[in-house]
Amino acid sequence: MMNNIIEIENVSYRYKGSDNVLLNDFSLSVKRGEVLLLCGLSGSGKTTVIRLINGLIPHYYQGELDGNVRVADRVIKDTELYELAGTVGTVFQNPRSQFFSVDTDGEIVFGPENIGLAPDEIIKRKQAVIKEMNIAELLGKSLFDLSGGEKQKIACASVSALMPDIILLDEPSANLDYKATDDLRKSVIRWKKQGKTIIISEHRLWYLKDLADRVILMREGKIGHEWSGKQFSAFSDEKLRSLMLRACSVSS
Repeated sequence: MMNNIIEIENVSYRYKGSDNVLLNDFSLSVKRGEVLLLCGLSGSGKTTVIRLINGLIPHYYQGELDGNVRVADRVIKDTELYELAGTVGTVFQNPRSQFFSVDTDGEIVFGPENIGLAPDEIIKRKQAVIKEMNIAELLGKSLFDLSGGEKQKIACASVSALMPDIILLDEPSANLDYKATDDLRKSVIRWKKQGKTIIISEHRLWYLKDLADRVILMREGKIGHEWSGKQFSAFSDEKLRSLMLRACSVSS
């Protein structure tokens, strides 16, 4: 129990005004440093799990929530979003939805500034992230002038600068081409080496096939199947299609 950084216990959830139950008596434990892949059809509950962990449910999205969620020893219901900022970082499907600045430099340092770090520490983190991600060529640019892949790099950099223990990615490759997706893969590899706990909701599987420690197939708000990363990486494309998942070939 002590080794689990995330505990979701018997959670049922529906958005306000909706009859559709998105999670149904759902339970999940995630170990510190684990890379967990959530897959499944749209509407199966993947994004709802992400929103539970980062506190957007119940603090931003209103609805009926039963059960308990603990993240890094905090009860999510009793923890304000700003209190989670240095612990949980999220990369969204559309990075524009998470940007707070209009330029790349401002976006990278926004998180550290927002949690009140000292100016020297902010500069130190910015320089470390720029070097680590090799993004010096993106500095001093308007976010509106970047490609989709470049925007996602800045989104990853802004999360990295917060140095959170937990990193959540909600369909982060949806709007990316092959090269940008491969760059995203490199970010996940870096975070994994740093010991981050990483949870990724994805339809596109090829770039994560050998990175996940555990894979969960969501079905109708519950865990339909669960495999170790090793078991999942051995699945043929035919097996994946039979589970209504995308094949792991690069074109999928």
